[in-house]
Amino acid sequence: METFNLQKSRESNIIKSIRFSEELNDSIIKVVEKANQGKSVKQYSFNGFVCSACEFALQHLPDELK
Repeated sequence: METFNLQKSRESNIIKSIRFSEELNDSIIKVVEKANQGKSVKQYSFNGFVCSACEFALQHLPDELK
């Protein structure tokens, strides 16, 4: 199976409100912070992670759900 790749922050123009458990929120923040570690400019964001994860999930849906 293809591996998940966190994409750099990009412009998104549709606003959605979504609720995360505290644990999931904390986990995503840790991943984003680790991805940005050692970089002089923040390249990855929470929003970028969520968009990347959704795109990955959509690409790997079973055929009957596409």
